[in-house]
Amino acid sequence: MTDHGIQRPDDPATRTEFWEGVHHGKDLDGVSWWQSVPGLSLGLIDKAGIGLDEPIMDVGAGWSTLVDHLVARGYRDLSVVDLSATALRTVRDRLGPAGSDVTLTVADVLDLHMGRRYALWHDRAVYHFLTEPDERADYLASLERSLQPGGRLVVATFGPDGPTTCSGLPIVRYTHAELAGQFPGYELVDTAGEDHHTPWGTSQQFTAVLMRRH
Repeated sequence: MTDHGIQRPDDPATRTEFWEGVHHGKDLDGVSWWQSVPGLSLGLIDKAGIGLDEPIMDVGAGWSTLVDHLVARGYRDLSVVDLSATALRTVRDRLGPAGSDVTLTVADVLDLHMGRRYALWHDRAVYHFLTEPDERADYLASLERSLQPGGRLVVATFGPDGPTTCSGLPIVRYTHAELAGQFPGYELVDTAGEDHHTPWGTSQQFTAVLMRRH
């Protein structure tokens, strides 16, 4: 149990059930991480220098608008992954015909088998939910299967002054150095951060890194 009395999901079925519950029946701005323009992520993706035809994957995306902005910028090989089918249906409906070529996949990032490699892996606020070493090891295994050599990794988590929980679950906060240190075999390219203002007016400190796989 967490401090808020929520049973911490620790297997694929309970994780799916939990995140379906988070997204079901809510408006887009009914979750704390909602952003109409994901400026932190877009800035690091710009610095990654990914070509418009290179494959990009956004993991744990929920109903993030990142994919909308990438479509608008002309990226043509986009995959969005989340545990919540409800969230991905929202993304599909929102994108409409403009997103007809976007691949939406209901899957668990801790056991991800996409059958191909990507030039960029993006994760805003999944990694900080991984409080157990075995979860982080599973995440790294999925990353290794999915990111091509020389590929770019963009990961954002709560920073050292950010919240200690999210959606009632405990999280791990990271400095830039601590976050970069989670990814052995990757070279740190750049760092960024922001104070994200939630739809209800509170502030959340985010830490983000851009890394390159050797």
